[in-house]
Amino acid sequence: MLEILSSALGTVQSTVEFLGPGNLVVAILALIATPYVDRLLIRRKRVTFRVLYNSKVGIGPELLHLDGDHTRKDGQAKQLAELLARMSVVVVRIRNTGSYDIHAGDFEKPLAFTFGGRVIWNARISDASDDKLRKDVREGLEFFAATAGANPRANPPSSGTLRAMRDLLPSRTTKGGAQAPSWQGVRLGELNLGRRQRFKLVVVLVEPPGRTGELTKGFRYEGKLNENGLIRDDKVERRVTLPRVTGVAAVALTGLLLAGLALAPTARPAAGVNCASGQLSVVGSSVFMPTLSTLADLYRQGCPGAVIDTRPTGSVDGVRQLIASEHPEGLVALSDGKQNTGAAPVRAEQLGIVVYHVVVNSSAGVDGLTSAQLRGIYDGTYRDWSQLRGGAPLPIRIVGRGQESGTRELFEQRVLHAAEPGLTSNDCLTNDRDQRAPIIRCERNANPEVIDMISNTPGAIGYSDAPSVAEARKSSALNALTLDNKTFDTNSVIESGYQFWTVEYLYLRSPDGLPAALLDYLRHDPTARIRLTAAGYIPCTTPDNAPLDLCNHR
Repeated sequence: MLEILSSALGTVQSTVEFLGPGNLVVAILALIATPYVDRLLIRRKRVTFRVLYNSKVGIGPELLHLDGDHTRKDGQAKQLAELLARMSVVVVRIRNTGSYDIHAGDFEKPLAFTFGGRVIWNARISDASDDKLRKDVREGLEFFAATAGANPRANPPSSGTLRAMRDLLPSRTTKGGAQAPSWQGVRLGELNLGRRQRFKLVVVLVEPPGRTGELTKGFRYEGKLNENGLIRDDKVERRVTLPRVTGVAAVALTGLLLAGLALAPTARPAAGVNCASGQLSVVGSSVFMPTLSTLADLYRQGCPGAVIDTRPTGSVDGVRQLIASEHPEGLVALSDGKQNTGAAPVRAEQLGIVVYHVVVNSSAGVDGLTSAQLRGIYDGTYRDWSQLRGGAPLPIRIVGRGQESGTRELFEQRVLHAAEPGLTSNDCLTNDRDQRAPIIRCERNANPEVIDMISNTPGAIGYSDAPSVAEARKSSALNALTLDNKTFDTNSVIESGYQFWTVEYLYLRSPDGLPAALLDYLRHDPTARIRLTAAGYIPCTTPDNAPLDLCNHR
């Protein structure tokens, strides 16, 4: 249980470190501000309504008992009592709760109410913010039959105005029922509501002829504001709302931030990972070294007795240094892929999968190449992008790595199936080193330098690791190409046949001490796994510390 708790705390702390306290604070503030932004900027026009009352009139057969003698059975009184017994009243409060005035033209579909088949007997406007609003809303009321719907074109306003409604009242009262036309809906046509204005719509209804039993309380609304406007029933309780979702997320992130900050002073590798003391140099891959440097810093924070420095020398040169070292207990090497070490007493331990891309400056105008086309570019068959389908009229300029690079070695073995041509250019623009060469090819010492040169050189092509490419594409004119229409997919990489990937190995000669302890940390600590994944690599151990089978294919 203690190990589980320690691991969980380590995960929380490493997650906060990965996300960054500053980024978490920004995210929390953004979540808090989101409902206000939604209300004030995005959905700034809002109409809310609420049904305040929906019930019977409250006067019934007791009207038959007149003059206190409980015996009189006046025919007209009986008719009136029966009518009132079938009547009900609905009171709807309507408000502008947005941050802008709302005009009639803001409605894509006007706000309308129907009442479950009940026939509208009368209506009025009350409790309006001012007399002008009361007058305008009253004059804009339009009544319609439910069979025709709430479409204004199907219900001309002249056929169902409030004046027409009230003109029918005498005949309805004397004849004892709802006479045609029977209007079941009311539409608020030409509705203009200033900011924070409100009014109440009072509708008197009667059950349609032939309906018996308890009075109904059906109610339905239609209407839609243009663009991002919102019409909402204020009485409907929604469990999932934007303020609640953002509030919960903000509280969760705040808890995560506070927990991470509380744990930060005592941050250590997770339980089960050894702390060792001593001095250690890590040499080798320039691709993987930035991530390893970050992890080494975290390891030193938890293990103060460890002194670790990192030097990106290139994969090939790094392994050579380790083999030749007279003090192997103080040196380890990173390599993009396995190196041929002969009979040297070194161990190669898997850390993670590194994916690579062939990349071009976006000015080239291509999104993918076949293997044959790629080889043609490197052997000089193609010298201008216009020679390839869709390519722009630009010289092809190759940006490569030096011979000490593990990335170059992988590219030659797995993709090009040939050695890269020689160096012909210093500036990557012209053949200033060898004017007779059929190609323009320059070299740079590290993948970030390759990416930078390709991003800033028209017609340039080269290769780099996926994390460097992803970071560069945020701000650079860069395209990652498909090779033979294939891309890397973790779930089907073997079946897809994509070849431009490898495993990052840690080479060491010392079986224990700080080299072994650092390896243990890189493989099993939750912080290390989060950092590796965030950097764009796929760890060669699963969360339950089992080996990832895909790593055994390189």
